[in-house]
Amino acid sequence: MAEDATATQPLVALADVGKVFVTERMETQALADISLGIAPGEYLHVDGPSGCGKSTLLSIIGLMDDATSGSYALDGAKVAALSLTARARLRNRVLGFVFQAFNLISDITIVENVELPLRYRGVGKPERRERAMALLERVGIAPRAAHFPAQLSGGQQQRAAVARALVGEPALVLADEPTGNLDAESGRAVMELLAEYHAGGAAICLVSHDPSYAAMADRTARLRDGRLID
Repeated sequence: MAEDATATQPLVALADVGKVFVTERMETQALADISLGIAPGEYLHVDGPSGCGKSTLLSIIGLMDDATSGSYALDGAKVAALSLTARARLRNRVLGFVFQAFNLISDITIVENVELPLRYRGVGKPERRERAMALLERVGIAPRAAHFPAQLSGGQQQRAAVARALVGEPALVLADEPTGNLDAESGRAVMELLAEYHAGGAAICLVSHDPSYAAMADRTARLRDGRLID
């Protein structure tokens, strides 16, 4: 029975999660009463207009921000009970991130950017270099490994960012508008890479306001004014 329970345990479990941003002048309710689960291997598309709370939700799932209310468990661990160090270890082990703005470090090479998650895990340089180069080969930019981010096109930088997200073989990839700064061809290439990784058994949580991506996902969660409407 215990094995069955583990097998069906959600990777992400949000219960009645809310987020309020407080300034000197006002309080803004960014999220309210969000109850949402993501199963291992599931592809979830989060849809909604600009300003509806999509990125805030992803930040909470990604342990980059804290909920104001409610509870959150990631891979069975109750986030509120974890120290900052434990959260960092959990994030590095379970999650991979792809951002709209790429977020590559400008003063290190592409292969060094891709290696970073493995470096934080303490993986030795020969192994992490081998794994990073394999990913860069997979995303089609291995010849650019020794270049710096500014020397690559936007599409190439986003492919490098996808390689960085995947190099640690995360159970869940969080993608926040990953094609928003790309031309149509580069955007399709990035989405195909994410679909390929999902086909290998990983979960994907894609935040986008583009409804055409819903067809790639197992289901869509729709946000309006900080609340789930589906």
